[in-house]
Amino acid sequence: MAVFEKVLKDPVHDEIRVDDPWIWRLVNTAAVQRLRRIRQLGTSYLTFHGAEHSRFTHSLGAYETMRRVLDHLRKECGWPEHERDRRLALAAALLHDVGHGPFSHTFESIHPVHHEHWTRRILEEDEELHGILAEMGEDFTAELIAILRKEGGNPYIRQLIASQLDVDRMDYLLRDALHTGVSYGRFELTRLIRSLTLADGAVVLKASGMHTAEQYIFARYFMYTQVYFHPVTVGSDVLVAQVLRRASECWQDGSLTEMPAELTVLLTEDPERVRVEDYLAVDESTLLYAFRRWSQAADPVLSDLARRFLHRRLFTYVVRPEPSPEEWAALRTAARALGFHPDYYICGRTSALSGYVYRGEGITLLLPSGEKTELSRVSKIVRALVPDSEYRLFFPRELLAGGGPQQARIRSILGVGGPGV
Repeated sequence: MAVFEKVLKDPVHDEIRVDDPWIWRLVNTAAVQRLRRIRQLGTSYLTFHGAEHSRFTHSLGAYETMRRVLDHLRKECGWPEHERDRRLALAAALLHDVGHGPFSHTFESIHPVHHEHWTRRILEEDEELHGILAEMGEDFTAELIAILRKEGGNPYIRQLIASQLDVDRMDYLLRDALHTGVSYGRFELTRLIRSLTLADGAVVLKASGMHTAEQYIFARYFMYTQVYFHPVTVGSDVLVAQVLRRASECWQDGSLTEMPAELTVLLTEDPERVRVEDYLAVDESTLLYAFRRWSQAADPVLSDLARRFLHRRLFTYVVRPEPSPEEWAALRTAARALGFHPDYYICGRTSALSGYVYRGEGITLLLPSGEKTELSRVSKIVRALVPDSEYRLFFPRELLAGGGPQQARIRSILGVGGPGV
C-alpha cells in the first residue's frame, strides 16, 4: 500500500513534510488558501522590500515546527501517545492564523473584531473546514478552539501554540528575519527543539538549552525593535487605517460611489452580523483594488491618502512625548491652515515593547538536579531586558518643509530643525 507523503520546499525549514492526507486536506481548504493573499508582515514590504511572504507560508512553517517538536517529544517522553492528540496539535499550528484579515492588525482598527474571534467562527462555521475537522469527532473543533483561546485541557499543546516558547514565534522570527534581510532574528531552532522536554504536566527547557533560549529571546527582542516596530512600517499602518476610516465615513454619508461589495459588508454591518463567507471574501487584493479606485475619488482627503499609500509617499514622524492638549490644538490649527484635515493627517502611536515577560508565563528551566526554575532567575542577560515604549507623532512631510509661519509654528512645537527638514 502506497505511503502518503507531500514534501514542500521551504526557505526556512528546507522541507515541510505532510504525511497525513487529513492534514493535506486542511491545507487545501479555501479558508487556508486565502492566507496566500494576506502578507505575514502587513505593510512592512514598504520598509523591507523582501517582506512579501504570506500568512500561508507562516502557517505551513508553524505546522512543520510543531511536527518536529512532536517527533522529538514522542522519542524523548512518549508524547503524544495518541494520533488524535498529534492531529490536534498539528491542526492548531496550521490553523492558528486562519482568521487574519488584510493588513492584519491594522484592519482590526476599522473592523473592530479581533482575528482570534474570526478564527473561532471560521473553524465552527466554514462548511468545508469544519467538515474535515468534524471527522475527528464531534468534540474535536471545540477542543481546537479552546486550545487557541488558551483554555481547557491539553496543556502541552496549549503551551506549544501560545507561550513564551511556542511554534508560532519559532517560525515567524526565522521567517520574518529571512525575508526582511536582517540577521539578528536568527537562532538555532534544531537545538532549541532538542532542548525541550516534559515535566509535571508542562513543556520545559533543559538547562543545557539555556544559551539557545537566550539567543531566541534576543532574536525576538531585536525583531520587535528593528522590524515590527520600525517607524516606517508603523507609519504605513497609520496611513492604511486613515484611508479605511475616511472611506468608511464617505460611504456612510453617500459621497463615495466606489466600494467593493465585499468590503461594504465589513465596513457597514454590525460586526456580529457579518457572515463568515463575507469575511473570507476579503483579502489584501480587495483592499489594494479599493485603494486604486479611491485614489481617483472626488473626496480630496480620501484620494490623497490613497495615493500616498499606493505611491509610497508615507507620513514622516517625530519621536517625542505625547503632545499636551494645548500643543494638540496648535498643531491642528496649523495643519488646517495649510490645507490638511487634522483628523486624518496628524496622529500619534505608542509602540510598547515588553522585553522578556515572565509573570506567570516564563520559560521554565529543568535543572540537572530535577528542580525547576524560571529562565530570568538564571540568565543575567535575559533579566536585563526591561519593558520600553516610544511615542511617535506621524504627519505629512509638508507640514515641516517650507518657510511659512505655519510650518515654523509646527517645527517649534515639535522641536525639530529648519525648513529644509
